[in-house]
Amino acid sequence: MPTMPTPRMLPQEPDLRRRHARAVTRRRRAAVAALALALALQPRAASAQQGPPAADDPVALVVRVQGQVRVERGEGSAPAAAGQRLLAGDRVVPEPSARALLVIRSGAQQVVDEPTTLAAPSTAEPADLFARAVATLAQAASLDATFGGRQGMIRPIPGRTSLLAPANGLTVLPGRPSFLWSATPDARYELMLRRVEGGRPEIFDVGADTTWTAPPGTPELIPGATYAWTVFVGGRDGGRPLPQQEFRMASARESDTLETHMDAIRMLGLDPSGDGRVLAAIVLRQLDLFYAASDALDALRRDGVPMSPDLHRLHGEVLAELGDPEGARRAFDRAAGSPR
Repeated sequence: MPTMPTPRMLPQEPDLRRRHARAVTRRRRAAVAALALALALQPRAASAQQGPPAADDPVALVVRVQGQVRVERGEGSAPAAAGQRLLAGDRVVPEPSARALLVIRSGAQQVVDEPTTLAAPSTAEPADLFARAVATLAQAASLDATFGGRQGMIRPIPGRTSLLAPANGLTVLPGRPSFLWSATPDARYELMLRRVEGGRPEIFDVGADTTWTAPPGTPELIPGATYAWTVFVGGRDGGRPLPQQEFRMASARESDTLETHMDAIRMLGLDPSGDGRVLAAIVLRQLDLFYAASDALDALRRDGVPMSPDLHRLHGEVLAELGDPEGARRAFDRAAGSPR
């Protein structure tokens, strides 16, 4: 692959960078402190609510399954799966050496390594993280393969190049995003990237590859800025540019909000990139960070984590938002029990 020229992004003075970093740290610490105070007061606020939750309100959420674990409800029984909402009276039955990791309604985690019947909580008010996760999964449960997604379905024409990612109007986490397009036979490409709010377009010779990421050592894209990108099929010398796509980098405030939610998961004793990945994927979807949410859900599948129909539907929703019709269809099929 040809050597990439260094992108000429708008520079920031070193002292401005240091002041920005200190400001981000202060905001993040303040947000974490506020979150800790809210969690500390939460049981007190919950105790003020009178009466138990309704019978069909979830009392726990499965976030991880290791080994063979079943959930018994009434006369029925089914394998436990990540993203499964559990009701009072459900019996979680692990095989020897197996276990299920739950987040219960109060917001605490519970490890189930022996047969356990879930009791109804004494208060009606759930913890915020639990309530958000359950609401997101309930919304996903109402979707099916007819869901079209905000971006519409990108259907590349065989033999013709189409811009695939980042897609129009989506938000990307800070750093160096990857760019992806479909191929035209025997073509070479040049990628153009420019900041919409101002700045000179940057051109990168990509060769015949159909994906590109800025190499290490080049400046990261500016948080909160909107960028337009396209590729020239055949290069600028005689080639044609495709219609541009615009995407936005997450702002510093949005990154702080995300980190605050990840800290809430860590405060449960869970790792957002490990046993808390289900919760992390749900948070990322709630924040409309669809690329990152898709990555988290893909990682669950690669790790062989059993996923509930609700979680598969959530994956289908995310892929539809990203304009991946075939991936969305497969996820909805898995939710229906007919993977392909």
